[in-house]
Amino acid sequence: MQRILVVDDDSDMVSAVKELLERDKYSVSTALSGNEAIEIAKSDNNIKIALVDLVMPMMDGFTLIDKLHEINPEIDVIMITGHGTIQTAVESIKRGARDFIIKPFDKELLLKKLESFKISIELKERVHELEQLVSDKYGFEEIISTSSVMKKVFEKSHYAADSDANILIIGETGTGKDLLSKAIHLKSDRKDSPFVPINCGSIPKELLESELFGHKKGSFTGAFKDQTGLFVSAKDGTIFLDEIGEMPKDLQVRLLRVLEEHKVRPLGGTSEVNFSGRIIAATNRSIDELKKDLLREDLFFRLAVIVIGIPPLRDRKEDIPLLTEHFIEKFNKKYSREIQSMSVDAIESLYNYNFPGNIRELENLIEGIVAVSPEEKKTITLRDIKSHLIWHDKESDNNYTLLSLEKLEKFAIDQALKESNGNKSKAAELLGISRDTLYRKLKQLDIEK
Repeated sequence: MQRILVVDDDSDMVSAVKELLERDKYSVSTALSGNEAIEIAKSDNNIKIALVDLVMPMMDGFTLIDKLHEINPEIDVIMITGHGTIQTAVESIKRGARDFIIKPFDKELLLKKLESFKISIELKERVHELEQLVSDKYGFEEIISTSSVMKKVFEKSHYAADSDANILIIGETGTGKDLLSKAIHLKSDRKDSPFVPINCGSIPKELLESELFGHKKGSFTGAFKDQTGLFVSAKDGTIFLDEIGEMPKDLQVRLLRVLEEHKVRPLGGTSEVNFSGRIIAATNRSIDELKKDLLREDLFFRLAVIVIGIPPLRDRKEDIPLLTEHFIEKFNKKYSREIQSMSVDAIESLYNYNFPGNIRELENLIEGIVAVSPEEKKTITLRDIKSHLIWHDKESDNNYTLLSLEKLEKFAIDQALKESNGNKSKAAELLGISRDTLYRKLKQLDIEK
């Protein structure tokens, strides 16, 4: 959220400006000195605009502009002073201020200037977001595959992007559900609007509702100010709900209402905001699990208007050489290496492995090999592959496996429970998952026994 920093050694002035801006729905931080303003700017990346008094003891406004821009060059500064001259205004602009206001200032003029700044900042952030999406290569043509099964996925995704229907993406962990969702967004008519992702399984239930729908100040303990939820932030763009099966049932009722009525009401609010965006949901669970156990049936059918299944890597092994080549090139750049190829027996070993972690697991494997390779190394060999694998069957050189995801999950949960002395709520917090998800994992992995 954009925040305005008001800096003036006159506490009455600071209080008056803070009250004015908060009435106009701005989030405001205040400082009575240059040093205090610097500390706030260092600790808060959301400071986008600073109203700075020119004449202050210890540090004047000109010096503060320099300091603020050292911390964040993107902060827009409005210089405020009771000693206005053309020379002072020119010097302010030269030092990096975007505007100049003379005390006593007109309140409406200040609000108009801030509204203009706000729009400019939002446009700048949107351009940056789009540039980031493009630079990360999320178009269909950049999802690496030559397999026939993925060709069908791309064809269906193209049609889905052209529609306005909600989409459900099914696929195992590590198959690239997030990449496909971003590609669909960029190919849709919503590409110029925000793409807002959220993982429903990684946020505690108590926070997930506020993250999605927003809240009003005072609606619960700790709600010190209004918060805009992700649905409102998405506007007419795309909300990506990853691991939708982990969403608590009571929140599913609220989500269903949003889908049916296209309106969002924040926690503690009395008015509703229109929502015209599109939902793309994703899960690593099966359709049967979603319908029978995890999702309300009415919500399932609302989300699964178009269902796209991404095949696991073991069903598209012809993509392994292409993916491997891509990851070698990627990590050569990251670690300043010059690896050029992979031996035949090394490639064969990858074909013989089922990759339970899918493409993400292959990527992590290649990164691990490249990262520890000597600078003069040119070829990845079978020995390199084996050195990054845990033997599954010592009697067979062809039967080895990476640590399974189940073993990794068991290890992580076990450590969290030890760290929290068996307190499951605290363990869930340490793991970054909801308590409901932890209980399901304990049962699924048979850990309590």
